[in-house]
Amino acid sequence: MKVLSLTTSVLSFVVQIHRTAFPDSALTKLGAEAVRRYYLWLMTGPHDAVNVGAFDDQDNLVGFCFGGKFRGALSGFLQQNRGFLIRTVLMRPWLLGNEIFRERLSLALNIFRRLRQKPRSTTAVKKEVSQPKRSSFGILSIAVDPQRQKTGAGRAIMEYCAQVALQQGFQFMDLTVHPTNHNAVAFYERLGWERVLEQGEWKGRMTKSLVR
Repeated sequence: MKVLSLTTSVLSFVVQIHRTAFPDSALTKLGAEAVRRYYLWLMTGPHDAVNVGAFDDQDNLVGFCFGGKFRGALSGFLQQNRGFLIRTVLMRPWLLGNEIFRERLSLALNIFRRLRQKPRSTTAVKKEVSQPKRSSFGILSIAVDPQRQKTGAGRAIMEYCAQVALQQGFQFMDLTVHPTNHNAVAFYERLGWERVLEQGEWKGRMTKSLVR
């Protein structure tokens, strides 16, 4: 299993893996084009990110991970694709009956409201891009083709990201997983990740120390 940086040339395969690994996600329900636009933004936006994939001996993409420090991973995507997303939702009114989709829609609307209330200047954006903070290396999205799970792809990707994060001066990694995704939680815990309690309750946030 090889872990290599991702380019837009494999974007269609990233979309395919996302849709098969997360069939019930709000993004998947918006359709393949929405998924493509989201990952294109993660690849090309003003992020300080590590986007890698696991490839088999035939150079087929088996899994991927997008991690690091993202600037507007969701808000930037929403801004750039506002018209497209509105049209897509209007063409799929039945999505409003899905609880997960309603939650994501509510989050998106809150982000739009904040963006309108607090417009960011170009100077502020440039300053943020040039001076990234080295607090925690975030795993934003990780997925392995369901038919290729338990092949070591997920472990290889996570170990690679941990090495890069450590080299870049990060001391911790963090991610958020749905608490009911027991297989994913067990996988992370085997790799040394720990649950982070918030007021005595675990809501899906996990962290891993990179220093001993």
